[in-house]
Amino acid sequence: MTGPAVTTGEAARALGVGLSTLQRWAHDGLVTPAFRTPGGHFRWDVGALREQLRALNPTGESMIDPAAPIRPPIVAAIVTSNRGVLITRRHDGRPLWGFPSGEAEPGESPADTGIREVKEETGLLVKASHVIGERNPHPQTQRHMIYLACRPYQGTDVHVGDEAELAEVVWVGLGTAVERMPTMFGPVKAHLAMALGSGG
Repeated sequence: MTGPAVTTGEAARALGVGLSTLQRWAHDGLVTPAFRTPGGHFRWDVGALREQLRALNPTGESMIDPAAPIRPPIVAAIVTSNRGVLITRRHDGRPLWGFPSGEAEPGESPADTGIREVKEETGLLVKASHVIGERNPHPQTQRHMIYLACRPYQGTDVHVGDEAELAEVVWVGLGTAVERMPTMFGPVKAHLAMALGSGG
């Protein structure tokens, strides 16, 4: 490797393409990530990635298909249990605290995405019940966000499944969740108040 390994989102930003475009190139076998995490996430060496793209496209013309679909939504799984709500702490602090979340892959429903991301990031098996709400676009990320209500069905033990991206996954009460995420989406806060009770 010629540089530090970065997430797919960071690599896409460095190239100036959408995350789904880089994912599609990888799934089509056009480019190869530096490695894959135990949770199934790609990690990239941006320098090596640029070399792969130059070898594929020596003319320097854009490889982005103008007819390609727009970037898929981000699904945030709002997982509640008798232990509270499940939240994650990111290494990069963007944002520091949040919910298990990720971009929908081609052909995935919001439920499929939420269930997959929770398992990859925390090891927890969940069932999705309903969409709490949507923000399109999210005021900070400008991405289409879907918030999905989920419940675990085989225990509540969790662990950090993506150590490169996440520092911590924890169950917290409503008060702690609101304190750590003061700009929490209103419908999510209302859902948590009902699911957990006002005391968390």
